Amino acid sequence: MDIMDIASKGIVAITKNFGKKICKKETAPEIEKVAPTVISGSGYRAGFATDEIMPDLDSGKTYWIAGHGSGHKMEGVLSPVYISAVWLDCGNDEGMLWLGADIVGMTRIEINKIRSMIMASDKIKGCKCINFSCTHSHSGIDTLGYWGKPNLVSIPSDGKDPEYMDMLMNKAVKVAEEAYAARKSGKLYIGDIEIKDGLQTRRGFIDRHEILSRFRFVPDDGAKETWILNFGGHPNSLGGGNRMLSGEYPYFMREQIKAENGANVLFGIGAIGAMDVKELDSEDNVNCIKLQAKMIADAALKIDNDKELPAEMKIMQQPFYLPVGNYVLTLLAMRHVMSFKAYPCKESDIGIAMMTEMTYMSIGGKKVLLLPGESFVSTVYGGYMSAEVAPTEKGPEINPTPLAEIAGEPDMIVFGVSNDMSGYVVPPNDFILNPTQPYLNGVRDKNDLNHYHETNSMGIGAQKTIADAFTDMVARF
Repeated sequence: MDIMDIASKGIVAITKNFGKKICKKETAPEIEKVAPTVISGSGYRAGFATDEIMPDLDSGKTYWIAGHGSGHKMEGVLSPVYISAVWLDCGNDEGMLWLGADIVGMTRIEINKIRSMIMASDKIKGCKCINFSCTHSHSGIDTLGYWGKPNLVSIPSDGKDPEYMDMLMNKAVKVAEEAYAARKSGKLYIGDIEIKDGLQTRRGFIDRHEILSRFRFVPDDGAKETWILNFGGHPNSLGGGNRMLSGEYPYFMREQIKAENGANVLFGIGAIGAMDVKELDSEDNVNCIKLQAKMIADAALKIDNDKELPAEMKIMQQPFYLPVGNYVLTLLAMRHVMSFKAYPCKESDIGIAMMTEMTYMSIGGKKVLLLPGESFVSTVYGGYMSAEVAPTEKGPEINPTPLAEIAGEPDMIVFGVSNDMSGYVVPPNDFILNPTQPYLNGVRDKNDLNHYHETNSMGIGAQKTIADAFTDMVARF
């Protein structure tokens, strides 16, 4: 037994004891089932605002790059990083805010702080929903805590900088207020395009979802358009050796669209679990992300199947409990590496759950789902492995119904890493753990594929919990 095996046994014991204490002294409050909010009117109004969220480069502080291994000190800037906001209403006094930022993710605890700050603003009226989507750039500043300096068994310290987090939250309020103030009347369209062979995976998936979706708002006065784009590929191609701050391909994609069309862009990723944008230059990582950006921007500019949407929105933002089975992430929470509140849970091996949420929307009849973590594409759109291929040697019948099938809309648009960061969501028949170091280190399967993603998941039951919660939402929607 090596030191990592010993460490793993210790982590399991410590976290299970933590769970027992939580179950003894606390009761999980019942979560209210939220009714959908309906907004309608004679026509859409939208506003857009954006601002940089750069760290203080003259402070002498250490900032940690998020998204690959922990302990990666930022050494410079490849591109600036931004936060943006879109206000959308139907021409009356009620609407929603949608924020997006070039960060790897944030917990729902921090996002709820941002929501409270925005709702306290006297400059915004009638806001019925606030969503926060992350581009999930693997070259941004650590805003979760996972990527600080690690110890001997690779457990990181908190990589968040309090002043940076305060700045980020204040900028979120600023762009929200400015987007609301900038609202204009216009028409809203939905369109999409396939980017054939635009994605790649190292997990042996059967299917990919290579669809770029675009909400396009066109102001009546001829001002700049506002686009909300969605594509399911990781912004991670600068690689684990990168130490430069960057928004990766989403930044360069937005810049190209702005230069060629003038449009303002809020970008969100889709079902990105184990799904990367195609590697277009294996020798030069910087050139690779610029080529990825061009591929996606070119596709967005070519969308020609726009359909005008009627001015009606229905929104359901539903919290739910997600059982936590990940011993290592629980230990990080116990050490206050990231923000976390534990609730007692009988369905968890550890005995705890987290409270997370989903937002289900119909915008002009187009169904949109905002999910808290990184879902594998098959959990959303189907295409499960057969028993012959799956590492568990179990068939797709053990997996929950894919979310798009539950919604009854095969082309439902999904935004991942939105309103919370709850880890990877892996189908049960493709889920395996290291037998002696569960959640501490990955393992390779019978096909020699690396099952790293399970180490950053909440556990094998995550997909079922999400599918069950969504089934209930759809029934009430």
